[in-house]
Amino acid sequence: MAMDIEAIAPLKRCAIYTRKSTNQRLEHDVNSLVTQREISSAYVKSQQYKGWVELPNRYDDGGHSGSGMDRPALSQLMQDIEAGEIDIVVVYKIDRLTRSLADFVRMIEIFDRRNIALVSISQAFDTSDSMGRMILNVLLTFSQFERELIAERVRDSIRTRKRHGKMHGGLPPFGYVATPEGLKVDEPEAEIVRFIFDEFLRTRRYTRVMTAVRERGLCSSVKYSPRGKPRGGTPMSPSTVYGIVQNPMYVGEIRGHDRTYPGEHEALISREIWEEAQAICNERKKRKPNNRDTDHFLAGLLWDDLGRHMRLDLKWHWGKLYKTYVSSNAIWSQKMFLRQYRSSADELDAVVLAAVAEFLCDRVKLRKALKGLGLFGENLETLAEKGPAASDRLMATAKPNLHELFRAIAHRVELGEDQVSIEFRMLEVRRYLEWKSEMSFRGRPSNWSCSDARYDHVVAVRAVTAERWPSLHIKPRQASCTGTPDKKLVDLIRSARKAQRLVEENRELDLDALAKIQGCRTAQFARLVRLNYLAPDIITAVFDGTQPPGLNRKVLLNSNVPTDWAVQRKLYGFPAPERAIDPRNLFGRGMWPSASN
Repeated sequence: MAMDIEAIAPLKRCAIYTRKSTNQRLEHDVNSLVTQREISSAYVKSQQYKGWVELPNRYDDGGHSGSGMDRPALSQLMQDIEAGEIDIVVVYKIDRLTRSLADFVRMIEIFDRRNIALVSISQAFDTSDSMGRMILNVLLTFSQFERELIAERVRDSIRTRKRHGKMHGGLPPFGYVATPEGLKVDEPEAEIVRFIFDEFLRTRRYTRVMTAVRERGLCSSVKYSPRGKPRGGTPMSPSTVYGIVQNPMYVGEIRGHDRTYPGEHEALISREIWEEAQAICNERKKRKPNNRDTDHFLAGLLWDDLGRHMRLDLKWHWGKLYKTYVSSNAIWSQKMFLRQYRSSADELDAVVLAAVAEFLCDRVKLRKALKGLGLFGENLETLAEKGPAASDRLMATAKPNLHELFRAIAHRVELGEDQVSIEFRMLEVRRYLEWKSEMSFRGRPSNWSCSDARYDHVVAVRAVTAERWPSLHIKPRQASCTGTPDKKLVDLIRSARKAQRLVEENRELDLDALAKIQGCRTAQFARLVRLNYLAPDIITAVFDGTQPPGLNRKVLLNSNVPTDWAVQRKLYGFPAPERAIDPRNLFGRGMWPSASN
């Protein structure tokens, strides 16, 4: 009697991974990726008696080197492994998976944690015993050695060509075209290059040069790749202008590793213009104090809620150093007249540090975040118990080490007008919870592509500097206001103020005694005190009689008043106020009122 395979052995889900270093022949129907997959698929079918089943998902990386882990298909493979969808990883050769010994050790660590087997078709080994691991490490060591030899030969070739004044690969720089005889001048683009250098010497500012280029509508010429695809013909970007001013190609030289070499191509500008431009560039680079010398750990991680990167800005004013995070002045932002956000660097760093420490102590939030890694049961509870200790370790971390720590555990921090959002990289948060070393914590960037588990922690706080614009939404009563104040509501607000004064003036009394002086029950006294947390615009609406019709004394007294003003407005039916920083306001064009106005 025939027996079903599943009765003999449990099913093992097999994922086949293939890789090819170059893009050559990828467009052909039969290439190296197809060959690797067919051989691996045939091997999986031969192991059906063990319960092996090939998964339909394709993990093919064409045109990606094995020196790193930043590969699309490999990233998807590692994410599916973290999700528990794979039991066996099958490769044609071990060097198809990676040529780096360090990356291999990290992947094996993840495989062991998930009980994943690794099989190489052309190199028979078993990773379940010590001998198999030794053979695997030896094979991988030779793969890494081969990769390093190839890299050395390529570097030597590039250095030799540069010493002889020849450009090695890549697209020709702006202002030149590539020919079999070498680089030739493209006259329309060459005129743009000369114009950029002339403007830079005149204005001494990159932004002003960019403005002059945009106003003239200058575009790059259309060029064709070896395959005939058109490139160029688009308006010049700020990065192109910045790169032109600092590129020695335009003075007839080629930049090497530690020096420049005389090139065979024709120069577009004179030596005098080049040296004067570089003197201006070096002068602008001398910015003291340098941003890298500070301990502000959010630099490089901070964005605003409009999607603009926020940089650290250091300025001296009247002998005092002011450190602020400022939104970048992106092109699209200028077109929409969006004003830059500013925030005190010291205050924002303190808020974010306290928020992360609080998150690690909050067992509810920490457990919810760890579940995104697929952790449940005993593993989840064990990690959640380590939260308070990790929080104390975070607060005790020296400031110089915070930048490296936050770069690991935080994928992104976004600053809004009324909140700060911290997006945690949960793979590193887990490592930090388990960290026992006395050394400072450092992330593993090579593992970040293995898991996309994130947790967004939102903190209600106003950290954007108002800058001559009111941060409280309080307006004077309009003459046309016909609303009649609700006497019961007004009396309720005044009773809340009285209850707060009692708390402040009678600190020796408990809650029951304070409620007795107020002339109400203890529970009602506590509700009265909470009413002091109402947003100022809600309070003024009550006194003006312009509150929504459904808001009365009973609703306000019996509700659990949230501390978030935006939530209060939604709860009680108030419209959202006008933005304190209104991008549509004419002042957003840079015409902000002076302090005397």
